[in-house]
Amino acid sequence: MHTTKRSYNTAQILLHWAIAALIVFNYFVSDGMGRAFRQHLNDSNSGYNLVASLHVYVGLAIIALVVVRIIVRFMSKKTKTASTNVFDRVSLIVHEILYLLMFLVPVFGTVAWYLGIHIMGDVHEIAMNIMMALVLLHAAAALFHQYVLKDGTLMKMFGQK
Repeated sequence: MHTTKRSYNTAQILLHWAIAALIVFNYFVSDGMGRAFRQHLNDSNSGYNLVASLHVYVGLAIIALVVVRIIVRFMSKKTKTASTNVFDRVSLIVHEILYLLMFLVPVFGTVAWYLGIHIMGDVHEIAMNIMMALVLLHAAAALFHQYVLKDGTLMKMFGQK
């Protein structure tokens, strides 16, 4: 039986799932943010309701956790080697774009909300939709690895071999 070494440490795993949960939460708690943002632009005291406040503060938490995750990632031992496999290369590119969007999407929203730049709200929404499409691709790939390839990749993110 071939066993693979666990490639993610506890911090990486916890940050992965915490960020994933916050992103999904904010995606579903974004209903009404367009209206709240327009109200906020017209009168800075307006637009602050529970949903809008939650969405904004969860976005700020995502920025902080992504920064910590990137630091932890660079400090953690790298076990992967360069691959010529096209799927591995695509996976690497998708992961890098996901990291970038996990940081930039809430930054765009923060800039829109706190600096009152309307176009950044549109950029935030478009980038978020692109990110969510990549999140779905990422999840589908994890399930493909688990149930088709049966290589244990998904279980590594649950702390198992």
